[in-house]
Amino acid sequence: MTTVIIDTRSNEAKRLIEYLKTIKYARVLDNKTDDSDAYDPEFVDKINTRKNQPSVKVNINDLWK
Repeated sequence: MTTVIIDTRSNEAKRLIEYLKTIKYARVLDNKTDDSDAYDPEFVDKINTRKNQPSVKVNINDLWK
């Protein structure tokens, strides 16, 4: 079995995918990896909120005390 990754943003790539779906020995698995689906919006909001807060310095010598 061989894995082929095709960037389907172009019309040519979409036509290739449609062609591959018609071949009996080829199977197309649609894996949605769109950025909007990849991250939980609440998690992104937490990261963006934390990014705007001031940082805290930690003394590594006192880390385990």
